[in-house]
Amino acid sequence: MKQIIITVVLAMAVLTQAKQVGKNVFVETLENGTTAIIKERKDTQAVSIQVWFGVGSVFEKDNERGLSHFLEHMLFNGTKYTEPGEIEREVEKKGGTINAATSYDFTFYYIEIASPFWEESLQYLYYMTTAPLLTEEMVEKEKPIVLEELNRHLDNPKSVLWDTYNKLAYKVSNYKHPVIGYRETIEKFNEKLVKNYFYSHYVPSNTYVVVVGNIDKDRVLKKIKETFGTVKGKYYKPPKVPLEPPQEEIRKKEIYKPQITRAYVSIGWQTPPVSSKESFTANVLEEIFTGGRTSVLYQKLRETGLVQAVYGGYLAHRGTSQFIFYYITEPQKVEKVKKELFKIIMDFRDNGVPEELVENAKKKLINSEVFAREEVNHDAQSLGYAASVVGNIDYDLKYTENIKKVSKKDIDRFLKKYFGDNNYTEVRLLPQRK
Repeated sequence: MKQIIITVVLAMAVLTQAKQVGKNVFVETLENGTTAIIKERKDTQAVSIQVWFGVGSVFEKDNERGLSHFLEHMLFNGTKYTEPGEIEREVEKKGGTINAATSYDFTFYYIEIASPFWEESLQYLYYMTTAPLLTEEMVEKEKPIVLEELNRHLDNPKSVLWDTYNKLAYKVSNYKHPVIGYRETIEKFNEKLVKNYFYSHYVPSNTYVVVVGNIDKDRVLKKIKETFGTVKGKYYKPPKVPLEPPQEEIRKKEIYKPQITRAYVSIGWQTPPVSSKESFTANVLEEIFTGGRTSVLYQKLRETGLVQAVYGGYLAHRGTSQFIFYYITEPQKVEKVKKELFKIIMDFRDNGVPEELVENAKKKLINSEVFAREEVNHDAQSLGYAASVVGNIDYDLKYTENIKKVSKKDIDRFLKKYFGDNNYTEVRLLPQRK
């Protein structure tokens, strides 16, 4: 009987070990639902510790607009174990950086620091993301700060441009609302609402703890289990974001602002979610169009003097995404630039993209990704995003492999499928009319 018990215990120990899913990448879902993602790297002395949550503004209800972003502020206001500002001071004293980001589809908190301090840093993030002070006093203290940030957002013409674009492009999903929210919702935030949102969404089943750098995976996993693994909370997984109905018309709006002298124009088409296999095709197409000085649009619009700047590409979301082009030019050139932009896009759509452009774009994309991954922070972000947003860590682990598989035929098919003459959204930000 004793031998049987020992055998069972050993078997359970094996089952709870982190599973290796890629080169030096280990994943384990803890008993409480928290997902631990650990990547050992001996080529660096740095460590990035990140805590991702599969929650962002796209999941907010009408009375919660801006709450995900508001909570980002709140979590820096002290915890049950630390004073406000204490964690930031301790991280900075050790030469590290601490920050957070909130988007439509995710929220994450991170510390980047020298490897000897990984354990304290993980403890700090554990305190911040599981035991914040969400008191009425702290809520009221933070409101003026967030409202001032909202004022700056609304005073920025470019923010108004993108807010307007999203309201035009999205009719069903919450991507139509700005991440920062609205004055009328922020002013009504209170302790009860904030706590209810936090304890409903920031729960173990929706938590991804990512550690990348010069660490020992077994020690890190043990620490994650001792901290995040002890948290209790009700089960929550983000629901599917509803897809937009196919756009079958041109949606267009002009905005006039006195404080600008140039024209800012955004034009975009609906494209599939980031979880779609076509997202890799979209990434390659982005490289073709706007990937640096050798890209098609830089050469044909920027080098010729038609625009001061041109950007764009695949704006990936859980739900309906966008492929956007954004250019800055003189007001009198707006129509001319648009005509040339459409000529380039539709020529590729109707006649196909040269094979050489596709292959060169793939090589550039893969090389830039390899270079970016030398930074532990980028490496960790890629893993956290894949797990918490895409819902499949293979999105990250097999990213370059999937980029290599993209063919000219895939690019040509994508252009024909999504880029129509009459199914785009356009917003123009122009100087005030005289």
